[in-house]
Formats: sequence, structure tokens, C-alpha cells
Amino acid sequence: MNSLLNLKGFSVLSQQDNEGHLEITVENRLKPQACPNCGYSQLYSHDKTEQVFFDTPMQGKPVVLKMMRMRYKCRSCGKTFREPLLGIDDKRLMTSRLKEHIQKKAMRETFAVVARETGLDEKTIRHVFDDYVSEKAQSMPFVTPRILGIDELKLVGSFRCILTNIEHNTVFDMLPSRKKDSVREYLKNLPDKDNVEQITMDMWRPYKDAVNAELPGRIIVIDKFHTVRIANESLEASRKAIRASLERKDRLKLKNERFVLLKRRNSLSDEETEKLQKWSAWYPELGLAYDAKEAFFCLFDQGLDSKTAKEALIDWQSGIDPSIERHFEPLTKALNNWMPEILNGFDYPITNAYTESINRLAKDLQRMGRGYSFDVVRAKMLYNAEANKPTTSTIRKKKRKPIEEEPVFYLMQDNLSGSASQKQKYKTEIIEEKRYYGAHIPTLCDLLEKGEFD
Repeated sequence: MNSLLNLKGFSVLSQQDNEGHLEITVENRLKPQACPNCGYSQLYSHDKTEQVFFDTPMQGKPVVLKMMRMRYKCRSCGKTFREPLLGIDDKRLMTSRLKEHIQKKAMRETFAVVARETGLDEKTIRHVFDDYVSEKAQSMPFVTPRILGIDELKLVGSFRCILTNIEHNTVFDMLPSRKKDSVREYLKNLPDKDNVEQITMDMWRPYKDAVNAELPGRIIVIDKFHTVRIANESLEASRKAIRASLERKDRLKLKNERFVLLKRRNSLSDEETEKLQKWSAWYPELGLAYDAKEAFFCLFDQGLDSKTAKEALIDWQSGIDPSIERHFEPLTKALNNWMPEILNGFDYPITNAYTESINRLAKDLQRMGRGYSFDVVRAKMLYNAEANKPTTSTIRKKKRKPIEEEPVFYLMQDNLSGSASQKQKYKTEIIEEKRYYGAHIPTLCDLLEKGEFD
């Protein structure tokens, strides 16, 4: 039976197979040799109490360990203490291996599933998981990004702020709210904030206000994705306005053609080009809206610097046909309100890989959010071992360490009686230091698609 339990420091006295769990009575083989308070070696038994600890499941059932635990009293200081238990977490009343088992399983499955498997309640599973997250935060501090991304995702019913490392394409952190006070407090306490040189965000004023308050002087960039997206939305507004006036048959046709309108001109097939020409001939406003959208997109394709881009954007804005001005008003308003930050995007372009990854992550996280709290989703994302592998690096450093030696005696020429001196010697060791940059977004997306967190 001892080999079945395989728990060092304990002997199995009996085993009982109950309907819902296995109950194993054990005896502790580890006895104290001295008082942990004063070190005195003369102890005497004070009393015994029965204690119950949970262990890793066996034979598909939860396991409960029962033991009579001795309490000792020191003859010197008079203090009492319980006998030590090897491989037991007294705080959680479980074996250390069960704690590790829960931590591993809870990163992949819901607390309810883990609770049923181990025989514990969900609250205990959450406490163990929270301990694990705290340990990970201490052992895996993420390097503060040089280019910090601030965006949002709708998760567990609310919009959350997500912070990313643009250069490494990772999730750096997630905040429970996207409100200014929440973001500002986080940035205020951000470690190594001097590392941050550039910040990319969407057109959400609280982000800008928080950054200007806590990271003044940083270059703020509006990712071009957020800008050109409004151009697509403006074209959609024009299409919907026309569609509303059509007969049912034509409404359905125009609805199906929306993907043609959203495609870039150089990506259209011959058939799609013909469809676009027909709709533009029937409804000139739609053709004008498409041309305005395409002209706007082209400004971001030419590799312009910010000065030239400013002139081009002003010219584009003044060239909008009056018949479609109302549909493009959100875009012209964004240009007026965010022009400096939009222009920064021409001098400091953000890669498409980042925006594509964030969009993909936002979609997949909606599925993951079901059944989990925000804190759990955050932890599962940030500290997933597989997602952290691609971006974790190892830095090797040389470090001089003193060599402990016996004193070396030297006879001084001007002192025949002699004197002693010790010359310190050193050795050089190679120290490996891991650098963590966050959870790799494409890897997270792959894991989500595979159902890793379902």
C-alpha cells in the first residue's frame, strides 16, 4: 500500500474505498529532533488530533488522507508545535503534489471541472490558482515594452484594456477596465516606465489623457488600421443609405455585394470589377464613396512622411463630394481631433501583424470568456507556458565571485617578525538570466482555436 500512495514520509495503515472517494489512513514517519522556536532537543508529546488532507486523485476518485498528528511541547521554552509533515501544504490542507496538479489543470479547465475531480470546492480551487498566479507574477516579470500598445477587448461582458508589446507581438497585461482612472493608475505604477518610447492606441480619449498624465513626452501613434477602418465604415454608411431605398430584391443583392465594396481596387477580380461598375452607374453616390475610400487607403500605401501626409490628408478631405460628405463625417472628425497622432503613424508605422493578431484574439476570446471570470482569463492568457515559449529569451552574463581561501602569509622585507595578509581571489561564472516579454498573441490564438481553454 505504501508503494501505491508513493508519498515520502508516510506509512499507509489502511485504505477504504468509499462511494465518492478513497480514504487512506496514514502515519507520519517524520519526527521532530528539536524545538523550532529555541532549538532545544528535549521535547515531550502534548496531544494528538485527527487531521484530514486531500491528495491527487487515484482510480478516478478524489483521495482523502487521514492521520493522527502529534503536538509537542518544548521543555525549555514551553512552546507547543505540531510535528512537521513532508510534502504537505498546511495552508491549503492538501499535499504539495495535489496543489501542483490543481495549478496545472486549472490553467486548462474550469474550476468546476477541477473541483469535481479533486473533491474540493471551487473556492479552494480558486485560492490555489490565485497563489499560483502570484508566484508566476514574481518569477516571470515581463520586460516593460519599448513600444507599448494600448487597445481594448470585450471580455466577460465588458470592455477591458489590453496592453501589448508591439515589437514582440505579445500580451503584456490586461486591465479589468478601460476607464481613464484605471489605465492611469496602472501606468503610474508601471515598472521601468523609462523603457517606453512609443505608444500606439486607438482613438479613445481616456487612453491619451492617461498616457499624457503618467508618460509625458512619449510619441503617441494611432495605428493606421484604426483610421482606415473608419473609411470602410463610412463607405458602409453610404451603401446602407442607398440600400434602404431599394426594393427587396435589389436590397438583398446590394447586401451580398458589400464585400466587393470593401475590397481594394487592385484586389478585385474581373467579375467583381464589373459588378462595382454596374452599381456605380446605377447609384453614382456609391461609386463616389468607393472612390473616396480607395483614395484614402492609397495615402497609407505610399510610404509618405508626416509632413507630406498632412498635406495629402487635407487635400483628400477638401475633395470629398458634397453628396457623400455626411457619410464620411466620422472620418473627417477623427482627422481633425487626432491629426498629430495619425501623422505619427507615417513616421512610426505599426506592423499589420499586430493589428491582425489583436482582431483574431478578440474574436477567439469571446468563446473563452464563457464560464470564467476576468481574472482567470487574464491569468490563463498571461502565464500559459506554451504561449510564453516563443518570446522568452536567455541572457548569459559573466559574474565575478570571490573564492573562499585560507589566509596566505607573506614575510615583509622591512619587518623580520613577519605579518599576515590575505589576497582575495575571484572566479568568473556564467549566469543565465531569463527575459520574459509576455504571451505570444499568434500562439494564444492557435491554442484558443484548438480548444485549449474550453
